[in-house]
Amino acid sequence: MKLYISETSPYARKCRVLLREKGLTSRIEEIVAHPFDNGAELLENNPLGKVPALTREGATTLVNSPLICDFIDAQSDPRWIPKSGPARWRVLRFEALADGMIDLTVARRVELTKPDAEPSKFWIERQENGVRRALDQLESESDKFGGAVDLGAVAIAVALGYLDFRYPESHWRTGRPGLTALFDRWSERPSFQETAPPLAS
Repeated sequence: MKLYISETSPYARKCRVLLREKGLTSRIEEIVAHPFDNGAELLENNPLGKVPALTREGATTLVNSPLICDFIDAQSDPRWIPKSGPARWRVLRFEALADGMIDLTVARRVELTKPDAEPSKFWIERQENGVRRALDQLESESDKFGGAVDLGAVAIAVALGYLDFRYPESHWRTGRPGLTALFDRWSERPSFQETAPPLAS
């Protein structure tokens, strides 16, 4: 199996952290693919032209990080996504909030870096306000995931890392000790250190 990634993609990073935490790097090979290059191999496996994408022997390619993470998690125990019940929806809800925060951060960066166009103050403020609200919501619930080792906690830590990478002026640590503690805890794990985005990108 092959996992197509970009080293700067937070969506791919979430999958890559999970691969390492579950000891599956020998079974799933990481292939660097830059989406904006429109490489034939990536487009052949994912018509959306996005990463991550996971090819499987004798089966269709999986796209979208929540789906890929679910597949990766199912390959071995212990599970990082509970199979059923309230615990499952708690983990998936936190993953969705974290992914939504990444979506807003990506959209903000795209707006700020549009070629030959003035960034829209309306859209930038809307995206920044969404990020702030999500951070505040997560901080208010940090007792529910602060010590957890599951996909929800991974997703939140990856989203916070992406804010450091692409939106450092968010100052997300200010007034948010729960999120800061979570991020510091994950930053000590080899899986997180090995998948950090390149500093020069």
